[in-house]
Amino acid sequence: MAGMQTLDASRSEDVYLHLDERIERATDVVLCYSRLPMRQLLRYVSTNTAEMWWLSEHETPRAVVPDPATVEVHINTNTRATTSLVILEGIDWLVRRSDESRVLSMLQSLDGLAKERGFDLVLAGDSLALNPTFWARMCSLAPKILTETTVPDRIISTQELEIASLDEPTERFDEELQEGPVLVHLVNLPRMGFTHAVLARRMLQWKRMGFDLAALEPAMATHDMDKAHAIYSTIEQEIISAIDSLRLMEQQGSKLTVSERERFNFRLMALNRIPEAADELLELLSTR
Repeated sequence: MAGMQTLDASRSEDVYLHLDERIERATDVVLCYSRLPMRQLLRYVSTNTAEMWWLSEHETPRAVVPDPATVEVHINTNTRATTSLVILEGIDWLVRRSDESRVLSMLQSLDGLAKERGFDLVLAGDSLALNPTFWARMCSLAPKILTETTVPDRIISTQELEIASLDEPTERFDEELQEGPVLVHLVNLPRMGFTHAVLARRMLQWKRMGFDLAALEPAMATHDMDKAHAIYSTIEQEIISAIDSLRLMEQQGSKLTVSERERFNFRLMALNRIPEAADELLELLSTR
């Protein structure tokens, strides 16, 4: 049924990690109104699946002034019979820039518009940054989307999982007894079903382990998904090798000096010539 829903998310990145499958499944036009500049938004949403607008004071062709009345008019103008999903981020930001009554008036108008034109409208905002009364009124207009929890900005840590599924939220990982990231092998991603959104989610998992993923930037930038997957596969194999070497180093750490451990750790986490680093580590350990 068409209408509004609320997503509790403190970061723009979390919004698209939660909604990526919904965006991919959309059969008609998707509109995204994001606080992220276009270049950053393209990390999570493909231009093939959505029309994107930047909520900003900047004067650019794809910018929309972050004012409730302006946003309402823009959505009214750009939605049509073929629109199936609209995502509007930063509700808490809009409230801070204007006031609760103006934003609430906008939401009431958009609710009627969504029902009239038959599209879904997801409102994303940080509940902790909003007045509880306003949040309650907003959720009464737009029922809250049930999620495990918002993807946290913390380090992944687990003692039980050796292989983590891509579909398992990273917040399930147990971090209570760990001081730093625990490295786990994640399931391989096949070419079938590989999208920028899937890649962004995998990158988030690896970043939380501490890996430098600069080498994956070209995969996010290209629209050729065969090329993107080929780049990804190369880095995936390097990370698998790096994790194995880091685990070996942890198991036989007593054979290495502090400076040696630091040097290898830096090279492996930076994905700097991994085959050579792995061979050097094995050779060094074999001599002690």
